[in-house]
Amino acid sequence: MMKPALGRVRRRDAIGLLLAATSSAATLAWSGRRAWAEVATADAEGTVQALAAQIWQLLGQTDEQRRVDAIAALLENTTDVELLSRLVLARYWQQLNDGQRARYRSLFRDVVMRTFARRLSQYAQDAQGPLEEHFAIASSAPAGKQDVLVRSRVRPQSGKTLAVDWRLRDGDGGPVIIDVIIEGVSLLVSQRSEFAAVIERSDMEGLLAEMEARASSARS
Repeated sequence: MMKPALGRVRRRDAIGLLLAATSSAATLAWSGRRAWAEVATADAEGTVQALAAQIWQLLGQTDEQRRVDAIAALLENTTDVELLSRLVLARYWQQLNDGQRARYRSLFRDVVMRTFARRLSQYAQDAQGPLEEHFAIASSAPAGKQDVLVRSRVRPQSGKTLAVDWRLRDGDGGPVIIDVIIEGVSLLVSQRSEFAAVIERSDMEGLLAEMEARASSARS
């Protein structure tokens, strides 16, 4: 009479241990995901804060051309330009041959990255006092499956405070920027719309020709 009861107790114990182990595994898995998200978010914030500090120092240069060159180089070092250039073209990227892709990559740096650098250079007159009086990270959170969105506020010497959001993705050496959203306007989306309109109007060669003209104008 005792053996069946003992067997039932052992089975209950085994089931209880299995449930406990499953619960513990689920808890550890959730904790691991949460810890990874927290680390990724902290790294992304650190990348944006370091970039802001470096740009702030460069804004103090009096020579405008050298200032733009330095900011453009800094942006390229912290941005996945290869990925961003492909995301901007979207479905049209597949239509490029190898020669066109090489031209496009080079022109993307000369046109898009330098245009963004020139926009940042316009804040040179505001580069007075400590950075924390003009720039602050407001919050950050995962965005999609791979990215982190870091929200920041830029306060010029005059005018209203600007909302600037940075979308980052993990790269080989840490988080890299793949988009910047200023007052709700995405650099990636707006550039994609502009390029798509040119392609629809004058095909891919027309886009490359227009980019070459803009690059030449910027260098002159």
